[in-house]
Amino acid sequence: MSRQVQRKPAWLIAFWALFLFAMPASSWAVALLRCQIEVNGEVNIHEFAPTDNPYTAQSIAIGERFRFKAVVLGQGDQVSVINLYAYYQTKRQPMLMQHSKFIQPKPMAQAATDALTGRVALYSPVLGKELAYQCALYQVTP
Repeated sequence: MSRQVQRKPAWLIAFWALFLFAMPASSWAVALLRCQIEVNGEVNIHEFAPTDNPYTAQSIAIGERFRFKAVVLGQGDQVSVINLYAYYQTKRQPMLMQHSKFIQPKPMAQAATDALTGRVALYSPVLGKELAYQCALYQVTP
């Protein structure tokens, strides 16, 4: 028994090829929050991708005394809100030191490392240890 393969019309294939190549690269771009966090002279860079579920965002231990959490809500290169949290780690539980909110920030292809937040310095309630961070929202093409 022979089976015939049904081919797509050439004009349909040409249309889709033209459509895909004509799309601007920015439509494939995604937003990425990059934060540079410094404690005790040690600098760490962390990246946070957009999510549609804020409860899945995890906090990051910074040094032995601090925690940092970034919640980037959105999809692709569209970000609706960014919430940044800085905590001091006590013996029992983290204590919130700062919460910053940025509504509908625009990702940039090229930005300074502090383009979104500026340089932020926070001090622990015990011994006055410094946590400094700066963040920028980038538009990257995967």
